Amino acid sequence: MTTPMSRASRRLPRARRGVALLTALMTIAVLVSLTAVVGRAARNSASLTANSRATMVARAMAESAVLAARVAIETQLGAPQPGAAPADTSALDSVYDALFDPTIRTPFVADSVGDGAFAAALVNVSARLDVNSAGVEGLTSLFRTVAPREEAARIAARLDAYVRGTDTPARVRDSLVRRDSLFAALLGQSATPRAMRPFDSLDEVEALVGADAPWLGAVAEALTVDGDGRIDRRRASPAVRAAATGSLVDRPTRVLIVARGWQVGSAVTQEIQAVYAIQDRELRLVRWREQSR
Repeated sequence: MTTPMSRASRRLPRARRGVALLTALMTIAVLVSLTAVVGRAARNSASLTANSRATMVARAMAESAVLAARVAIETQLGAPQPGAAPADTSALDSVYDALFDPTIRTPFVADSVGDGAFAAALVNVSARLDVNSAGVEGLTSLFRTVAPREEAARIAARLDAYVRGTDTPARVRDSLVRRDSLFAALLGQSATPRAMRPFDSLDEVEALVGADAPWLGAVAEALTVDGDGRIDRRRASPAVRAAATGSLVDRPTRVLIVARGWQVGSAVTQEIQAVYAIQDRELRLVRWREQSR
């Protein structure tokens, strides 16, 4: 005869087995979640490591491109030409003509090292009009080649006002003048007038007036912010020569090296823009800009 107590004792093992199964399923679910979390963290860590390495390789390659371009330029400027004396000016002009030949669109230098690669191009800064020193008249003259006279004059005046700081309150301008005078005194130099807010890149020019001057891109290759007030008359365009407000010279005095480096297979690219003054057939660094693309 089966008693109620015996029936309850048979149901008890089944209840324990049900609890054990539920515990096992919960444990598996937790382990699966932990595995997914750990796997995602590992993938993210690997991705960050790969991106960091690609960035370092890109920067190293860009610096290598600048160095390679500089060595190549100084070698060509300093090496005597076949059949000509080292001081032969016509031979030196031939070197500059070859360096800044507008018909050559291939990189000036290009190479690869391991999984990194680089390329560099040259820009004759002296063949461009400097936004920081051209003044309203010079900028208007250049802008009129692609825009109506009134619009060209308005944009030119806006750029010149920004550079000279005349669009800022007199109190701020006086403070800047006092600051520059103090720096000059501390350095033992005489305080000389200078542009209060010179543009550091053409991107800044675009950001300031680009929306009001959609034609600015048409003259971008005739503009610079890295000039020294001298224009290369032999290689500058007629429009730049007509707009020039500085002195005219027969050879470039500044060169811009635009170098890019990257890791093969990666989208990360590092760009360096190095501006060099040409002095006695040697290059001396004037400005250095970097950006990731």
